[in-house]
Amino acid sequence: MTGGLPDLKRKPPSGLAHVAGDLVLMAETAAIFGLSGAQAANLRIALQAGDATAAPELARLGLEAPTLGAPPAVGVHPVRALALTVSQTCNLACGYCYAAGGSFGGADTRMGWDVAKRAIDHLIDATVPGGGVKIAFMGGEPMVARDLIRNSVTYANKRGAARAVQVGYSLTTNGTLISAEDAAFFACHRFAVTVSLDGGQAVNDRLRPDRAGKGSFARVAQRLAPLLDHRDRISLGARVTVTPHNLDLPQVVDDIAALGFASVGVSPMISSPTGQGALVGRDFAQLLSAMTECGEAWMTATLAGRAHPFANLATVLGELHRGNPRSHGCGAARDYLAVDASGDYSACHRFVKDPLGAMGDLENGPDDAARAAFLDARTVERQTPCQTCWARRLCGGGCHQEVLHAGRPACDFVRGWLDYGLRSYGRLTAAQPDWFDAQV
Repeated sequence: MTGGLPDLKRKPPSGLAHVAGDLVLMAETAAIFGLSGAQAANLRIALQAGDATAAPELARLGLEAPTLGAPPAVGVHPVRALALTVSQTCNLACGYCYAAGGSFGGADTRMGWDVAKRAIDHLIDATVPGGGVKIAFMGGEPMVARDLIRNSVTYANKRGAARAVQVGYSLTTNGTLISAEDAAFFACHRFAVTVSLDGGQAVNDRLRPDRAGKGSFARVAQRLAPLLDHRDRISLGARVTVTPHNLDLPQVVDDIAALGFASVGVSPMISSPTGQGALVGRDFAQLLSAMTECGEAWMTATLAGRAHPFANLATVLGELHRGNPRSHGCGAARDYLAVDASGDYSACHRFVKDPLGAMGDLENGPDDAARAAFLDARTVERQTPCQTCWARRLCGGGCHQEVLHAGRPACDFVRGWLDYGLRSYGRLTAAQPDWFDAQV
């Protein structure tokens, strides 16, 4: 493999830095530096010996390697992104669904207009004029609540205009209920639309049947045409949930791209409320191999000036280039919350009806004390074994919901994927540095 073999070593002996190819990542700052071949070889040996040996070698190279500091003082931010769980029901019955079939373990229900209106009012009223917010419509399957989505957009646009607040919209859908009128509406309001698919027809129908046990692939394929017709005004992508049953990712990406998707992202199933579909043990090594193969296809196409749909490598390369060290893996509870059909806030859309992520209600507003306590407890500085992992500032400790419910079975995979990403970063910056200019 041109990019080199990913490093899957368990429990890295040094948490100060990591060498991938001829690049070194400084763990605490997420800064990346180029080395000569000899320097990289010597530093790699020193890092394998542990911090006591690595620190002097890094100093000899003129690289400061601060250790993990004390947890930062955590302050909550104004909410800038809100997921409206407009439908806690779904017409599909995916066995691995984080929402337990769409209902989050409760009765099937839909959000009422009073809840949606109050949630939008809270969001926009808390935003300074001239600012911007994002509203994501989630489920279950959100298109079950089509009228509520349209009413919410119309109302949010009106309320936003009155306060000079720009509102952006996104939707995550299984794609089976989209109509031409829906697509035109999404295009008019510049939606980002993510369609959940798990592969070609045979694979997708096995993993994503409807409640009667029938496959959903053909229906999705039929409903895509109007979305594709509006690609100039809809940011359209596909999202794959990776289970032990669809680990042939090169084929999965090709099959989904053949439907017309220009962007296909994959996400491993780590935590499943039913236990179905979660990756375990050797699945992660196979996942890494498959993602690396997709990454090589993306790299070959990119270096040749062609587009390739695999989104994950482009995402990690952009994050490496920006070099922003993280204390958390995402914006959950910080500036992103979800509201469910009952009007309760949660840390994100995956924590709906989960007491571990409860963050207040619409009656009293977001619970800032609960948000701050959650963020303080989840900061990477407090997580074990994150404190001694070289990848800590890139992954930020991982997905809060997955870690709280499933622990950290994927750390070796994450390090292996980031190692591959670093090697790819070195190749792309050397061969086509202009690629990064378009990512700003």
